[in-house]
Amino acid sequence: MLGGLVKPEDFELLAGEAALGSYVWGGKVSERFFCRTCGVHCFGRGHLAELGGDFVSVNFNCLDDLEITDLKVMFWDGRHNNWDAGPRNTPWPNSCEARR
Repeated sequence: MLGGLVKPEDFELLAGEAALGSYVWGGKVSERFFCRTCGVHCFGRGHLAELGGDFVSVNFNCLDDLEITDLKVMFWDGRHNNWDAGPRNTPWPNSCEARR
């Protein structure tokens, strides 16, 4: 999923709320909302101090009039729990690449 985080006051669901289901994920860190028809994860709401408190995570593939290729992508090394290294413009190597 290609997505991002916004503050709750910057998020507005314009349509389709009746078609959404939800579940709690991550030890009650967030509630995720998905389409009951196709199962696609649309967005989530939660609170995590490390992210600055309350947030909404948005699946960019669910947004109208957004060209995904126009977005600047930042890569974090969550695979190795290397969050302190910060983001960078190229993907972090994974263990398979390191063995080659």
